[in-house]
Amino acid sequence: MTGERMTMLMLGAATLATPVVAQERADEPPAGAEPDVVVAARRPPGSAIGSNEPIAVLDQRALRSLGVTGLKEVLDRLRPLTGGIGGVEPVILLNGRRINGVAQIQSIPPEAIEKAEILPEQDAARFGYPPTARVLNLITAKHFRSTVAQQLAGPTTRGGGATQYAEATATRIDQSRRATLQVSHFRQLPVRQSQRAIAPEPVPLLGGGSADVGAGRYLQPLTDTVKVDATAARPIAAKLDADLNVTMEATRNLRRNGLAPLLGEDVATPGRYLPGTSLRQRDTALTLRGNAGLHGSAGRWIWDATGGYERIRSAVTAEQARALDDPARVLATRGRSLTATASTRLTASGPLLRLPAGELQLTTSADLARATSDGSAAADAPLFATPVPRLRRTSAGASVGAVLPIAAASEGVLAPLGRLAATATLGVNRVTGFERLTSLSYGATWQPARAVELTATVNLSQTAPPVTSLTGALVAVPNLPVFDYATGTSAFVDAVYGGNPALPPERTRLTTLGVALRPFAERSFDLRLDYLVTHARDRAITPVSGSSAFEAAFPDRFVRDAAGRLVRLDLRPAAVAAEDERRLRFTLNLFTELGPKSAAPPATPDPKAPPPAPPRPRPSVYVMGSATWRLSDRLTLLPGQPALDLLDGATLDGNGGRPRWEVEGNTGISYGPASLGVYARLQGTTRVRDLLPAADLRFSGRDWLVLYGNLDAEKLVARPWAKRLSLSFTVENLFDDRIAVRDGLGTTPLRFQPGLIDPVGRSIRLGVRKLF
Repeated sequence: MTGERMTMLMLGAATLATPVVAQERADEPPAGAEPDVVVAARRPPGSAIGSNEPIAVLDQRALRSLGVTGLKEVLDRLRPLTGGIGGVEPVILLNGRRINGVAQIQSIPPEAIEKAEILPEQDAARFGYPPTARVLNLITAKHFRSTVAQQLAGPTTRGGGATQYAEATATRIDQSRRATLQVSHFRQLPVRQSQRAIAPEPVPLLGGGSADVGAGRYLQPLTDTVKVDATAARPIAAKLDADLNVTMEATRNLRRNGLAPLLGEDVATPGRYLPGTSLRQRDTALTLRGNAGLHGSAGRWIWDATGGYERIRSAVTAEQARALDDPARVLATRGRSLTATASTRLTASGPLLRLPAGELQLTTSADLARATSDGSAAADAPLFATPVPRLRRTSAGASVGAVLPIAAASEGVLAPLGRLAATATLGVNRVTGFERLTSLSYGATWQPARAVELTATVNLSQTAPPVTSLTGALVAVPNLPVFDYATGTSAFVDAVYGGNPALPPERTRLTTLGVALRPFAERSFDLRLDYLVTHARDRAITPVSGSSAFEAAFPDRFVRDAAGRLVRLDLRPAAVAAEDERRLRFTLNLFTELGPKSAAPPATPDPKAPPPAPPRPRPSVYVMGSATWRLSDRLTLLPGQPALDLLDGATLDGNGGRPRWEVEGNTGISYGPASLGVYARLQGTTRVRDLLPAADLRFSGRDWLVLYGNLDAEKLVARPWAKRLSLSFTVENLFDDRIAVRDGLGTTPLRFQPGLIDPVGRSIRLGVRKLF
């Protein structure tokens, strides 16, 4: 849950800046004007819109109504519109050009963003990306200058888990010159098991008696993250721009994992625990990242050359037990890893030749990457350490894509068909340790009328697993609560995490049929329906426990004692034979202003008349969301085994099945100095079927809501201190909702107690943000 909480903390910080005015920025549209959603025949500067209809175009007013304070929050709020096929993160462009990762632009304040364009998956191929991700193009103002300071803090309503976030950002933009510097610190306090209603699990103590094995455990670790980010961009020659980004991020997690068992020369399951102890674990990571790019043009062709280097050094020390002959001696495991990746990519696109229906657009790309991974592991006797494999991997690839116009009413070619174009992309990649990997996508886009667009695409891909999934240092976490489906009981086990060097490349075939509707030419109201069929082979999964079927397929991952109790569980990534899924996805985007428009000023104003009063602001309303309905989802663990139905009784990771439906949305209203919104993530019920009643589990749905709002102090208080000052509040998990689990006997297994599923629960945060 840590990643989700961090994401929503940042989303909460986003409520600070809706009406804030920067010191310098591009001219704003008139207050009575509708949001800019009409695509002009001539592409505006920085625009990435091609022949396909955009999913949405949000101007500066629409973005401000979202209440955002950073690019991270922009991505979070727009996620219902930007999520690609299978939830793939969007491709990010800046002013219509490629960038080398989100880190390169994440420090740009949202006030500096003049417009955001969200393009469909078919457009990703134009920029050298696979056609499974949507494209988010951010267009900056021509001139902008600001220095921002913000603070966000708040507790949870059940105690523990309080968060603190502080950030300072300086930004300068002058045409194609850009410089940003951002420093931030995030802290989340731990949630102790004693702060939640968790049923105890007694274990025998040295000297007699018993105690809860989870005594002193942190359900949520103490987390600290410090980050420094700097970016500079400028033109270095005619039609040639350069940019450079450097980032440092340091993270520390402190955990406590419950009572310490006593171990001697025999490392079998311990029978006694040492009272008054608490196993400690410390995880640290230091990430250094540098990205650079050159962006130029030659005639009507544009090209981008990007390169980057990333170095991640991580270490973990985990106490496992106390020595039986000397209970004061701590037995621990230690692991270190160092991963370095250097990469470069060259992309060029432009018209190849003129055809009757338009220009044949071509996109070519070539990339080269070198990754290294080293690590070490050590353990105090009688514990043992598993060696960490070394990896040297080189990948080299190339791709070529084309957009072929077939019919175009504007060109008088097959005019009754409207606009029809075909797309195709072919790529090949050679990766050390794997055979040649290929990718192929093809499809067509047909727009018979202005308000209707039909699309069909097929994407076939082969993807090597990430280096970190292959070589991550092995870490054993003691006293982890899991559910044992074989016995229908909860168990506290030693869980093993790390890399799996045996992972094969994943092969996927994805077919998409879609229809998009834009009924109003002058208003931002878009509807889209997609039908998606996915066939995945050798898909990598990361289990969080294991079902009976998973144990039967991977018995070596489960270690039991002589009595059949589960004592050790291998939770490293695993590859399953196949997963086949069919689903429908519906996307909605609406942004409008309520009430009558202000009267337009006269074409020839009277020079003797006093200046007209500024138009009164109108309430603006936005609704954006996506809904998914799964028609089928079947999983095959090993070749030759029968398929399991994830929608009716099977589980992929042990934490319930796949929900039949999911909804993600964001809606709100902004008027004058105030804005109020709700972010929602909803899902249906699931079930894990088993012949054993205690292992036949029903999982409730979840209604996870975030209420946020902000207030522009400058519009309420005419004081110098209130200038460019905004206040915010966020209530995360508004209803304190958690997934409820019941077995066939009507009871809740210990592992699935609400406090273990979601330790944080409802949290409230207040924030202040000021521009200088």
